[in-house]
Amino acid sequence: MTEGTAGTGGTWIDEARGPTNTGPGPQYVLYGAAGLPAPRPRVDPARVALEHRRWLRGRFVPPPGFGEAQKRLERPGTTVLLTGPPGSGRRTAAVMLLHRVEGTTTSFVELSFSPNDEDGTAPEAGHRLLLDLSGISEEDYEATQRHLYGYWARVEQAGARMVVVLPSGGGQEPLPDLQQLVVGIGRPRELAVLRRHLAGTQVWLAPEELRGPELTEHLRDFAMRDVRRFAGFVAQAKTDEPTGAPAGWIGRALGALSDRAGEVALRVAALESGPQRALLLAAAMLAGAPADAVFHHAERLLGLVPHTPDEKPLLERADLAERLKALPSLEVDGRGRIRFVGLAYDAAVRTHFWTYFPGLREGLGRWVEDAVRAPHPALGTADRRLLVERFTEQSLRAADWRVLHALAGTWAADPRRADEAMTVLRLGLEHERYGAGFRSRIYEWAIGQVSPALATVLARACGEVMARGHPDQALVRLHHLARRTGRDGPADVAQALYELVRRDRRLYLKLLARFWDGLASGRDAAADVRLFLELVGEPPPRQAVPDDALATTWAKVLAVAGRERWAEAVHRWLTVARAEPRAGERLLDVLVEAAEARPERLTALYLTAHAWAVDGPPDERSARAGVAARFWRRIDIAQGIEPDEEPVRVPRAEEGTR
Repeated sequence: MTEGTAGTGGTWIDEARGPTNTGPGPQYVLYGAAGLPAPRPRVDPARVALEHRRWLRGRFVPPPGFGEAQKRLERPGTTVLLTGPPGSGRRTAAVMLLHRVEGTTTSFVELSFSPNDEDGTAPEAGHRLLLDLSGISEEDYEATQRHLYGYWARVEQAGARMVVVLPSGGGQEPLPDLQQLVVGIGRPRELAVLRRHLAGTQVWLAPEELRGPELTEHLRDFAMRDVRRFAGFVAQAKTDEPTGAPAGWIGRALGALSDRAGEVALRVAALESGPQRALLLAAAMLAGAPADAVFHHAERLLGLVPHTPDEKPLLERADLAERLKALPSLEVDGRGRIRFVGLAYDAAVRTHFWTYFPGLREGLGRWVEDAVRAPHPALGTADRRLLVERFTEQSLRAADWRVLHALAGTWAADPRRADEAMTVLRLGLEHERYGAGFRSRIYEWAIGQVSPALATVLARACGEVMARGHPDQALVRLHHLARRTGRDGPADVAQALYELVRRDRRLYLKLLARFWDGLASGRDAAADVRLFLELVGEPPPRQAVPDDALATTWAKVLAVAGRERWAEAVHRWLTVARAEPRAGERLLDVLVEAAEARPERLTALYLTAHAWAVDGPPDERSARAGVAARFWRRIDIAQGIEPDEEPVRVPRAEEGTR
C-alpha cells in the first residue's frame, strides 16, 4: 500500500473510454512542418485517474481495520472517518475502500472545502466521495469539521458513500458528534507491500533476499510512500547494474533513501570557491544534460547570484575537467552528459542549497528563467523540462509557491513557453499542500482579463490536470475562461470545456445550470448564449442528458436571444433529425417544449424550420420537407391546433408563411 500523491480536493472519476495520457505527467506538444504545432492527443482525465486507482489496487495490501471500514461502507448513505498512525497509508486505504464499492463504473468524487462558493459539489445517489484532511492545519481543522458535519447529513440523505482521511497525531481529534464514524487502521505488512511494488517494477526477488537485518530495520520505520520510493530505487539500481547482486541493489536503494544531508553538507563545505559550488548546483539542477551545457549555465549562474568574481585570466583558470575532479560525486558518461554517482544524490544537493542558502533562491529563479529563455544549444527540450520540474519541486518544498504563481503567469503569457508554464502548473496543482492555492490562482486569472496565450495554457491545466482531481472546479474555471475569450478567442478554451462535460452527465447538467443562471442574471448572457449553442451543436444522447434539462436551458435562450442568434443551432438539430429520424424526434420535442407554448417562440421556430427546408441542396429538399412537416405538426399541437391528416406541403420561399 502506498500513500497517494494527488492533492486534496474535488474529483469526478468515471469508467471512461477514449485516448489517454500514459501517466500523471503533462502532454507535450510535438512540432511538425513549418513550425506549426501538431494536434495534441486528447487526454481523458477520468481515464487517467481510473488507471491510477487500478495501479494502486495492484500494489495495495489491506491494513488491519480495513475490513471493518469496508463492512460499514456496504450500506449507501454511510460516512467513514479513517484514522491511523503516520505513514500507514491512510489515503490509499480510503481510495481503495471507495474503489471496491460497486465496481469501477460508479462515480468517484474527491472533495475539497473551497472558500469559493462556485466550487461546491452536491452529493448524489451512488457517489463515492473522498475527502483528504491529512494535511490540514490545526487552525483550519475545527471549522472544516463543522462543514463536514453538515455535509455528512447530505451524504446520508442522498444515498452516497464518503470516506474522510483524518490527520494523525497533534491532538486533532474529531468532534464528539463525529466520533461514531471513526474507524482506525494500522500499518500493513511492510514486506508484503514492498514485494507488490517490486513486482510492479518488474523486479522479482526471493523472500530470503529481502530479509536482511538492515532492510528489515528500515522497513519498520518507512512510511508507505517510502516503500514505493524504495522499490523505485531498487529498480533503478538494477537497471544501472543489471549483472549486479540483489544485495548491492538493495544497499544502493537504502543509501538513496537515507538522509544524505550531512554527507552533502561536508561536500559543499569542502568547496571553497563560488565557481565550484555553482558548478555543483548547476549539475544538480541539470543532471543528465550535456556537460558543456552544464558548464555554460554554471557560468551564467555566477552572473546572476552574488559572489566574489575570479580575477584570474581565462586561460589561467581551471578547465572543466579539473573542476569536475574537485567534485568526486560527479562524472561524465559515455554520451558526454553529467551524472551523479549515487542514486538520488542530485536531489540531495538541490535540497541542501535550497535549505541552507535561502538567499540564493531569488537569483536561482532568474537563472531558471534565463536558461529557459536563452538555453545553451545543447540543452534540449527534455533537459529544460527537467530543470523546470526540479526548480518547481524545490520551490514547493520551501513554500515559495508565490514565486511559482508569478513564473507560471509569465511563461503562460508567452506561446513559446507554454510547456514550461504547464510543468509548473501541473506540479503545483498536484501538490498535496499547495494545490488549493494554485486552483485559487487559476480562478483569479479566469475571472479577469486574460491574453489568448494565457487562456490556452489555463485551459490545458484545467482540462488535463485539474479535471483529474477537481472536475467541478475545472468546469467553473473553464466556463469563466470561455466567457472571457469570446468567439474569436483560442478555440482550445471552449473545446476543453465541451470535452470535459460531454464525458460526464453530471458535469453537463451542472454547466446547463450555470448557463441558465448566467442568462437569468444577464451578467454574461451573450457569452452563455454562444457557449450553449456551440455545446448543443453536437446534441447529447437521451441517456446522457435528460430532455427536460435541455429544454429548460433552450427556453431561456429563446427568451433572451433573437432568432438570428439561435437559428443555426436549430438548423443543426433539424439536420440530425433528417439523418437519424428516431433520435431526431426527441430533438424536435425538446425544441417545442422549450417554446413553452408561447406563440412568438413557436412562430420563430416555424420560420426557422421553413428556411432550413427551402434553402437546402436540391437533392435534400424532399427529406428536409418531411422533417419540417413533422416539426410543424408538433408546433400545431403545442398551439392547440388539431394537426392535418394529410402531409403538410412545404411552401416555396416566395409563398411566405402563415
